[in-house]
Amino acid sequence: MPTTPTKTTYGLATRQRVLDAFREGRDWKLVAEHNGISASTARRIVAAGTPDTKPRGGLRPSRVRCTPEIEAALQEYLEDNCLYTLEQMKDMVWMDFQVDLSTTTISNRLLKLMYTVKQVRVVPSTCNNEVNKAKRKAFADQLVQHQEDGDLVVYYDETNFNIYCKRSQGRALKGERATVVLPPSKGANLQLQCAVSMEHAIVCYELQHGSIKMATNAAFVDSIYQHVKASSKYQDDFAGKKIVVVLDNAPAHCQTEDRITKHDDLILLRLGPYSPMCNPIEACFSVLKSRIKSFLALGRDDMLDIGTFGTLTERRMTLLENAAKHAITCITPRLVARMTVHCQRAVEAARRGDDMEYGT
Repeated sequence: MPTTPTKTTYGLATRQRVLDAFREGRDWKLVAEHNGISASTARRIVAAGTPDTKPRGGLRPSRVRCTPEIEAALQEYLEDNCLYTLEQMKDMVWMDFQVDLSTTTISNRLLKLMYTVKQVRVVPSTCNNEVNKAKRKAFADQLVQHQEDGDLVVYYDETNFNIYCKRSQGRALKGERATVVLPPSKGANLQLQCAVSMEHAIVCYELQHGSIKMATNAAFVDSIYQHVKASSKYQDDFAGKKIVVVLDNAPAHCQTEDRITKHDDLILLRLGPYSPMCNPIEACFSVLKSRIKSFLALGRDDMLDIGTFGTLTERRMTLLENAAKHAITCITPRLVARMTVHCQRAVEAARRGDDMEYGT
């Protein structure tokens, strides 16, 4: 097999000796031979009149189309609106610079600038206005004060799910779709009311069919108070302390203060607007939903089999209840403590008046 000849490079000093010999009228060919320089290279050095070599490879400045100015413009486009497509940015570059770039070039330049495709999160326009930031700060200050006073803080919220609660990704052979057979209708939602605390993990929870009304919500808050007061943890470590129930501003929570039974040691603390990142139970629900999806993945055939039940609706609702009861055990004291510590960062950011970011 023929070998590829290696390219010989000569140092600047070696090339300079050949040029000096030529200028001084000496035998420059002999100098080149003694220095191991080929005759053709020696002739190019003499003809050029310089020992320097011209740069090889790379793009010539006249051929560079995506200039630093265009790169800066691409960044400005995405900072203004992250939803622009490559085709739209191509048109914008043409209108601003009269340069026709390909979408591949734009994509490569954005990757070079560390821009990648991500899931888009919606941030309400009023999330970080001054009014809501002030309300968020007031909530955070009160929460931290209760924590410093040694009060028992309970986080309360509700969530719901149906038989379409499933993973968004699955595995399939290359070139084939990952599909799952489900009933043609999602059916009714199963509502889960839940209260957690670092001391108790799950204070109490209830499952309910259909929407949660204000009266139902108020009754559950009363149940939270009764469960906490009856617990040995409260009697041993928090006797004489206040019970602080943190809840959001959902429609079902309206008039809660007026509907519950009044107690001197019960305080309802409202979250600030657009502040789910300050409530640890939201993160606990994320873990719960993951467990529910795993349970329902194993019971997929039961969704389509009526079995001994009277109707498919009854069968599926029973399956959802079993999934909730199975998954609720994942909410442990360790999980609640981890999520509380995680949310404490958002609470401190709210006290400083920082903007909130969804999904953190």
